[in-house]
Parts: sequence; C-alpha cells; structure tokens
Amino acid sequence: MSSKIFENLTVIDIYIENKYQKILRCKGKISGEEYLVNILFDKSLFKKEELIVLKEEFDLVEKVEETEKAVYIITRHDVYEDIYEHIQKNKITLSNQINYATLILEKINKIKYLPLEVISSAVQNNNIKVDENDKLIFTGLIILSDDKLVSYGQILKDIANLLHIIFGGSEISNEKISKEIPPDIQKIIVKCLEERYVTFDEVLKDLKSSKIYRLINPEREEGRKIHSVRTNLKKRKMKFKIKKSALVLAIIALMLLPFAAISIGKMIKLNKETKVTMNEEITISDLEDKSKTQKNDVFEQYDIADKENDNTYDDEELLSYFNEEIINSLNETNVASISEEKFFRGSYSLKVNNSEGKNDEFLIGLVDLSNEKFDYLKNRNVDISMWINSNQTQDAIITLELTNNDKILSKVSKKIYIIKNNWTLYNLNINTDAGEYIKIYITSEKASDIWIDSFSVEILK
Repeated sequence: MSSKIFENLTVIDIYIENKYQKILRCKGKISGEEYLVNILFDKSLFKKEELIVLKEEFDLVEKVEETEKAVYIITRHDVYEDIYEHIQKNKITLSNQINYATLILEKINKIKYLPLEVISSAVQNNNIKVDENDKLIFTGLIILSDDKLVSYGQILKDIANLLHIIFGGSEISNEKISKEIPPDIQKIIVKCLEERYVTFDEVLKDLKSSKIYRLINPEREEGRKIHSVRTNLKKRKMKFKIKKSALVLAIIALMLLPFAAISIGKMIKLNKETKVTMNEEITISDLEDKSKTQKNDVFEQYDIADKENDNTYDDEELLSYFNEEIINSLNETNVASISEEKFFRGSYSLKVNNSEGKNDEFLIGLVDLSNEKFDYLKNRNVDISMWINSNQTQDAIITLELTNNDKILSKVSKKIYIIKNNWTLYNLNINTDAGEYIKIYITSEKASDIWIDSFSVEILK
C-alpha cells in the first residue's frame, strides 16, 4: 500500500474484495468524511489518458493515483439514494424521466473509449445516485466482476434495464417490458436487448429523434414550425399587397367605364363606319364579379394571416410576467432581456447573459398582485413554473421574493440542474400573504446564456 495515499485517511473496513481489486472504506482524519479507496491490481486496465477521464467525468472521484503495483481511485462515499430507490419512492415527471435518460446516454458516450469493464460498472443502477435536488450523480466506483470479462452486448442490456427503471419503475424481468413505458422508449429497450445497436451513439440518436423526446424538448420542432409560419405569413402579406393593388385598379376601371362608354358612343355617332371591338372580359358584370372575388380572396388571406398570428398569444402571456415599465422602476442591477434566439413557445423568450460567470442574481420576471390578471393570487399559496434552457449544463438557483413597499416579506429558493440545449420545466411555490409583487430571479454558476419562457402560475391552496 502507498503510505502517502493513506496519510490523511483512516481505514474503517473492507468494502469489497476480489482477485482483481480491494475497496477500503475510509474516513478523513481531518474532515471526518467517508471515502472509498479502490485499489485495482491490474494496471493494464487503464491507459494514462483514461485515468484523467475518470477524474473529469465522474462526480465523486476525488483522486486517481498510479503506483508501481496498482491504480488507486479515491471516491467520496456520500449517502445518496441510487436511481432505482429514488424512482420507487418518488413520482418522477415525464420531463425528468427524459432528462435522466438523456444524461445517462450522454455520459456513456463521453466515456465510450474507456474499458468496457468501466462502462459496465458506471451504468449499474447502484452507481448512479440522485441528490436532494434531483440531480444525477455518477459515482465512478468501479467494481469488477469475478470473471472481469464484459461484452458490448451486456452493456446494451444494462442500458435497457436502466431505461426500464426510469420509465417503468422496475427492472426488466424475464425480458418482459412494462406496458406503462412509452412506445418510443419500448422500441429502444427492445433494440438494446436484441443488440441491434452498433454504437452507443445510435442509442442516444434514437432517443433524441423520438416523438416523446421532441414533446419534452420541442425547441427544434417549434423552431421549424415558427420559421415556416413566418415565411408563409410574409408570402401572404405580399399576396395581400398585390391583390389590394389589383382591387384598387379594378375599382378605378369600374368607375371610369361609364365615361368610356359615353365617349365610345359619341365616337360611333361621329363616325358610323368605325367599329369598336369590346373585350368580353371587361364587361361591367364581369368586373363586378371579379371585384367581389378579389375582395373575398383578400379578406380570406387576411383572416388566415390573423389566425396564424394567434401565436402572439404566448408572447403576450410572457410579457404579462415581464412588465418593463414596473421592472425599470425597481432599479435592479441585473435584469433579463427579450430575445428571439431561442423560445419554447411564441416567437421570443427572456434571456440572461452572465458573460462574466459571477454568481449574480438576475431578475427574470415579476407577478404584479395588484394587476387584475393576478389579483386572485393574493393571500394564497401559489406555484410558479417556467421553462428554462441554457448553452451550458450547470447548476443554478431560482428564487421567488415576495415584496411590499420595497420590503422583502418572504423569500424561497431552489437549486436546479439545467441541461445544455434542453428546455426543462422547473417550479417553486410561495405564500403571497400581504404581498405586492412576486419577483422571480435566477442565479447561474457559469459564464453562460440562459433563456426563460412560458411562465405559469397555479393556486395550491
């Protein structure tokens, strides 16, 4: 044993031991925290660059050290529920189910070049924990089986079992898949069990291209739809202008027709030998019919444009939580801005630009309890939800602050975990007794952009 590794640790007992490894449960001499020291006897299991990946990709790995005889991996032995226990005890939303599955498959793709023994150990449900903020914790505790041999197909079966736990609440038994699991996820589980995936990338691609994933993360689909609507609207507006011009010309022609008829009559009287050929398509009755048709077409196009523009309802709803006149009067230092870069619904969202990466609070919304739209929320316990996206995966904090005459009456905060380029629903509740405003803040931990959209509020009691 390396005395240097254990100079600040006291060995409590043996956690696991087999012919390939010994795991010791230890306690920090100064901190008192528990650690697991994983001693892997076969140094050929890892390349040096792979040891670095272990430290970077696993949340609880504190230190990785190689000696002449073994590789030592020190992990924190924090007490978290494993994902199986957590899902059995708690009701998991579909949004969280999709996020858990996405995070796990993304993690597998990040460590796909590590030895299969390590990947297999990483995806065991007792090695994936959930903390008090519903954030997934990948322990990085490597436990080798007695035969040590692990196949790619076995890892696919491990993935299938994890997906079954996440969406069905139980492990796979006799290769029977729960009917409670959404059909899109059932297909992925079957393909894993039948080893029909050539790479781990394909599993993740199947998930992200599924209908259920796009339901929870509709950004791309919504973006295409909005672009299509805007393009069609521009075309229809152009058609409207052209048809409007045609209508004006037709009306002018209609007004001038009697004068033209009189002039023609006079010309016939003056010169009986002159023949005038009248174009059948410009009779008064035809002009009147065309005029009516054009008017109807124009109004029909205009109605369609109005219907497609009903999309602005979501934007108006968003702005009811972001009254710029009131917000500007509050003299807040950090305030979100309106952005068209990303949006969950409508055509824009609210954006926070934390370019310096400071842990500053940004005001992202406000509920004016004196406004007739929200006055029914007074003296109630309310739940406020919002959809959040970011260009960085990170921890963040959302805060609700109840104020009256610039005095803070109450304040509640919640730590959240934002997944990069994914719209996720978060919520927080507060009692509104004697309040004037509910201010909504977000605090990010990284230099990043964060988008907020589609606020909603409900009365709990």
